Amino acid sequence: RPFHFFNENKRMVKVYHDEIAYVESLKEYVRLHLDGGQTVVTRYQLGELEKLLEGGDFLRIHRSYLVALAKIASYTATTVEAAGKELPIGRAYQEEVRRVLEKIG
Repeated sequence: RPFHFFNENKRMVKVYHDEIAYVESLKEYVRLHLDGGQTVVTRYQLGELEKLLEGGDFLRIHRSYLVALAKIASYTATTVEAAGKELPIGRAYQEEVRRVLEKIG
């Protein structure tokens, strides 16, 4: 079960990859939204984190959002619902998101 330690306020916090619902970019930080409503804020850029988590389980849907495919409850042409939150799909990502989601289901 893959995991990573993230530095949050000088404390190293263990996060299992399969507990991440989605990741939100906050400029030089990211907020990991975990199962159960927990969040972890750590100094990472979204692109770096995307590389760290690569392996097909996460999908970049917007310049500010990375979402776990397994946590997507529903989607439209412009939004994805994960962890009870509606997330926007960026125009530049719409075609790739549609292609990946249609291939899965």
